[in-house]
Amino acid sequence: MTRSIPVTRPTFVVGHQRPDTDSAVSAVVYADLLNSLSRDETFEGIVLGEVSTQTKWLFAEAGTALPRQVSHLHTCVRDVARRDVLAIGQEAALGEALNLIIRHRIGVVPVLDANRKLLGLLSDRMPTANYFYHANAEDFLGVLFSVADLERYLKLTRWQKPQAEATGQIVLDRSLLAPGSLVLIGDQPELLAHCRDAGAAVVVTCGSAKNTAWRKAMRACPDLGVLHYRGSLMALVTQLPMAIPAARLMQTEGFPKLTPDQTLHEVQSLLRRAQFALPVMNPDGTLFGVLSRSEVMSFPRGRVVLVDHFEQHQAPEGIEDSDIVEIVDHHRVGTLETALPIRVDCRPVGSTATIIACKFAENGRRPTPAQAMLLLGAIVADTLLLTSPTATEVDCQQAAALARLAKVGLQKFGREVLVRNDETLDRPSQELVEKDLKEFSGGGVRFAVAQIETVDRSQLDDARLKDLATALHERRLRGGWEFAALLVTDIFRGDSLVLIDVETSLLAHKLGPSGEVWAGCVSRKKQFLPELLKRLEEPT
Repeated sequence: MTRSIPVTRPTFVVGHQRPDTDSAVSAVVYADLLNSLSRDETFEGIVLGEVSTQTKWLFAEAGTALPRQVSHLHTCVRDVARRDVLAIGQEAALGEALNLIIRHRIGVVPVLDANRKLLGLLSDRMPTANYFYHANAEDFLGVLFSVADLERYLKLTRWQKPQAEATGQIVLDRSLLAPGSLVLIGDQPELLAHCRDAGAAVVVTCGSAKNTAWRKAMRACPDLGVLHYRGSLMALVTQLPMAIPAARLMQTEGFPKLTPDQTLHEVQSLLRRAQFALPVMNPDGTLFGVLSRSEVMSFPRGRVVLVDHFEQHQAPEGIEDSDIVEIVDHHRVGTLETALPIRVDCRPVGSTATIIACKFAENGRRPTPAQAMLLLGAIVADTLLLTSPTATEVDCQQAAALARLAKVGLQKFGREVLVRNDETLDRPSQELVEKDLKEFSGGGVRFAVAQIETVDRSQLDDARLKDLATALHERRLRGGWEFAALLVTDIFRGDSLVLIDVETSLLAHKLGPSGEVWAGCVSRKKQFLPELLKRLEEPT
């Protein structure tokens, strides 16, 4: 019998889809802060997809492991499956399995080999196991179980070693004795000679003790095996089927096998049809756990803290499977809704990392040098080294304090952070357009705005810009938006080249031409988006 340790799902701290440096850092460092403040809840910072080169570099510089990458927040089989599985080995008897089922009120017992690989399942709801539980076992000696199986399960004592294998039937009625029989008798040593003469191989007795009469009878029948059962003859008879090895009755196929990473939505129909809990298998064939309808019904909903976004369409896929317990952001209050009141910390600063840094001081905590470096890098990345119009005095104060904690020069370190985000020449255009893309709505129009940063826009020739425009057009079609825009922001010039792909000429007229340089525009949130929304609201 094996039992494993149940797993508790942490509260996830997570940013928006297509995570940028601010989103990834805020999730990780805020999870650390929450863990230091909480006694009975565990938090884990995660990201929704591949992080950027800049983010990877920053975490490496800080000597901190990158956060775990997930694709959605749907509740998965691994979150719900019962890991404390009661299982048996292939040598175990049917009675051992049924005893577990009855005593622990479970529906199925997995049969595992020595390496925990699943051999089959045994349940009292299976026709085979249920049949043998009530059947007469007389005909199954040598077929489904052996004398050795009886010895092992019934804990028989050898009074006299058998000289031959019992290959016939199990016999209670002396008139049915035949060569090779296994005979069940009470405290009747006088019957041994009769069993010997009929060719029986083994006798199982329920005698009270190996007394003088039994010793004398066994000396007269030296070739006859004699085994002793501590109990009544009736108990012995009823326990015979329980000695059948479970491996001979287990179901080896015809039932679904789940995987830990399947979502509950994917397996619900299988669970509804299943008569017992279904096995959950690791890729190597070992047992991860089991899952039944009861686990799904009793499993609490996931809990999640959202950082760096306030829009429903930027939230993780599967957010409906979790309860949002807190939002920390520096953007406008958007379309996210919650069923119950929650904590919301939304401040007009240049980055979410600035808010997280403030929260350390507000809770009497101080970031470690590694945390300080991560937070500083995120502030620099989101405010373009404090030159963006979104940067505030709070950002500047926190950046200076974090630089001291991290023991780095603000300007030198900041320029290195920004340079690490320039992938305009190396990365495919489709990936660049996807890298930092967010969906919005306004003026009755659904649209998306992507932004990439470069340290020298002049390196982008006409062919590269045309390739970016094509990728933007293809992405707009896939997203089903009325228009999509791409800001190519030169962080040292302090301006942005704006590419626009639009569905109708009317919208094109409102939005203006594609390929223009917007002087002084470096912020999507504070400069570009307000101007777009203003143009969309203008009468045609």
